[in-house]
Amino acid sequence: MLLSLRIANFVLIDDCRIDFHSGLNALTGETGAGKSIIADALNFLLGERGSPDKARDAKRDAFVEAEFQLDPASPNTKTILRLLEESGIPAEEETLLLSRSLSPSGRNRIFINNTQCLLKILRPVGALLVDLHGQHEHQSLLDKSSYRPLLDDFGDYGETLQRYRSAYREWTQILDRLHRLENDDRERRRLLEALRFQREEIDAAGLIPGEEEEIEARMRIIQHAERLSACCGDLEASFNESESSKPSLLDELDRLDGLLHEMSRLDPSLSTLIDSWQSAMISIQEIAREIQSYSQKLEFDPDELEKLHQRRFLIKTLKSKYGADIQDVLNYRDKIEKDLFEIENFEEECEKCRQEEVRIRSDLFPLAQQLHEARVVTANDISASVTSELEFLGMKQARFEIMVQFRENKAEGAPLPAEYGPEGADNVEYMVTTIPDLPARPLREVASGGEISRIMLALKCALSRVDPVAMMVFDEIDVGVGGKTAEAVAERLASLAKRKQVLCITHLPQIASRADRNMRVEKLEKDGKLVSAVTLLKGKERELELARMLGREDSAASQRYARELLQRSSS
Repeated sequence: MLLSLRIANFVLIDDCRIDFHSGLNALTGETGAGKSIIADALNFLLGERGSPDKARDAKRDAFVEAEFQLDPASPNTKTILRLLEESGIPAEEETLLLSRSLSPSGRNRIFINNTQCLLKILRPVGALLVDLHGQHEHQSLLDKSSYRPLLDDFGDYGETLQRYRSAYREWTQILDRLHRLENDDRERRRLLEALRFQREEIDAAGLIPGEEEEIEARMRIIQHAERLSACCGDLEASFNESESSKPSLLDELDRLDGLLHEMSRLDPSLSTLIDSWQSAMISIQEIAREIQSYSQKLEFDPDELEKLHQRRFLIKTLKSKYGADIQDVLNYRDKIEKDLFEIENFEEECEKCRQEEVRIRSDLFPLAQQLHEARVVTANDISASVTSELEFLGMKQARFEIMVQFRENKAEGAPLPAEYGPEGADNVEYMVTTIPDLPARPLREVASGGEISRIMLALKCALSRVDPVAMMVFDEIDVGVGGKTAEAVAERLASLAKRKQVLCITHLPQIASRADRNMRVEKLEKDGKLVSAVTLLKGKERELELARMLGREDSAASQRYARELLQRSSS
């Protein structure tokens, strides 16, 4: 739902902020006052291309900003949040802020939630927020890609559609696999030779997970063998050898051991100290033995060091080709084995795939036919409902129909019985005619702004149960409309506004009287220039506006009828 719209330096609007509410919001005013500029500004904000001549003052940027309230339960909200997340734009589940400016040089600046983004991100988000109907490009029901989803949402054949989608997905996967297998024979032979070479190269290396660390540790020992040997010599000398003036460490420890035992005999409380001392003595003696053993094994072998260097280089080479570490290289080797099996058993695998493809395709055709038949039934129901709505809206000669055409291959020798797609084998087109005896034409080819807006209103009323777009803007819906038709249009807009937020730019007092909020657009003089301003009408102001729309603002009869319209609408 649109909460507010701010427009600055845009055509005739200098700077204004409009607050919107749920229900029916009507914009009224004299012809040329700038009512449609509001819709133009909103359309520009939602992604329509803009030109620098939109700027009222050529020295400043044209600027439009809107705040939307999102419905967390709406599928469109979930899609919007996903699009924002994929684009790195911060998102909240309840509100969305859009802004767009256009400089005199034609440079666009677009922000969503105060984060700059591209037009290609703004457009799909805008299409999920608002439908504009009138002389605008931004109309979802004129976009052929929306026809089938709306039809399917309205229909009661979701299970059939899911079964078809599952079969189609399985079919395309097996086709991709078959295409891969049947790739160019020369490429297959080249790949076979390359994979065999890679397998042999990895197997010849005899890699063992963790051996890199062992190699590095062994190389460090060999490289520092001389220094390690010297250290061992000093330690062994200190432990075991004694000079005339200085006993060995172990001899000294034996002497100290005797002293402690003598002390413990004299003072039994020192017995616990004896236990700790004995443990330390054993540890030191064990260290001395280990140092001696290590020293005996320590030697510098240049041949071993060279072999270790070569092994390390081999492992590094394999890693540069096949993976970040030894385990990655071995995993790649396992993948080679699977690929080789697939290539070496090419014909057998191809035949299995062909049989599987035939089996799945045989299920696909009846599912596509079932889906087509269900769509035709639903299309007929919607067509009758929309035609009835058009008649109610004063287009008594109009006929609406949804054409569902099965893409069947009737050509002799055609490889498939139908042209399958991810959603079936149907082309869906919305057709309409407003003149008796003339064939229906595609909806997007209907030229009249007023007619197309009423057709859209009829469609929206018929499809409102499944249409996920929360806000609709109707501009020029009242062109050529009056009398009972005006009452009918007003009634349908009011009914639609109970489920959706509706903004209607209108000249009809019947529509304005039904509005939950009536805003008047008028031209004022500011700094010697004409500007458009928007005012929320209340009480007597609203009555006078309806009287003006009826013909004469100062007429007692017009004011009386205006009061009657307002009373009738509120009852």
